[in-house]
Amino acid sequence: KLQFLYFIGALMQRHMLLAAAFVAAHGAPSNITCETTFYGAKDNCPPGGDIAYPQIHQVAGGVGTWADPITFAGTKRAIKPGSRIYVPGLRKYFIMEDDCEECDQQWDERKKWHVDLWMGTADVVPGSGLIACENQMTMAHTTVTLDPESTYPVDTTPLFNISRTENNGCIEPAAPCHDVGNQCGNECEVPTSGTCQQWAAKLYLNMTRFTELNPKIDCNNVIKAGTSVCMGGTCGD
Repeated sequence: KLQFLYFIGALMQRHMLLAAAFVAAHGAPSNITCETTFYGAKDNCPPGGDIAYPQIHQVAGGVGTWADPITFAGTKRAIKPGSRIYVPGLRKYFIMEDDCEECDQQWDERKKWHVDLWMGTADVVPGSGLIACENQMTMAHTTVTLDPESTYPVDTTPLFNISRTENNGCIEPAAPCHDVGNQCGNECEVPTSGTCQQWAAKLYLNMTRFTELNPKIDCNNVIKAGTSVCMGGTCGD
């Protein structure tokens, strides 16, 4: 009888250790206060739906459910690629599939939580509606759940839809966006070398606008891979 009790005790201890290991590996749900910004094909670097860490998508996408979470960009120093988060204010799940240079810098400098949530389709769409929606939805401080349970309430309404007639495509009323002169709205660290003409075309800019936004770039020379290039004004154009 005593041996049997020892056996049961050892078995229970083993199960407790396995359970603890599972929690350590997968994490228990926890809430953080986080800056949440948004991006789409137009202000992705380079423009389009390419992502740095494909997991369940080959290009940025998703509908916001547990089974099909929406792509988000962040810093892998704080959140492992493939990790899911849940944003209660949006009632949507997101999955870490892309890198965010600003998020990397903020984490390195002061351990600031920042996630950049995918909003647009994988195709670049004309107009400033996407950027206006991103500006409207951006939150400096909001609750985000790390390692969420799979049973939270979900709303699959797209945050931005070019075919939506109201609000210029945005899920919320968004103030019109207007470029502020030659002020840069977003930078891109170009992944490949190319001429100014080549990169202007990839960024959907004409050469006049490209040179206005990038006065320090010498277009007599090739732009080297890794160079930071302004990819659009404050509204993306």
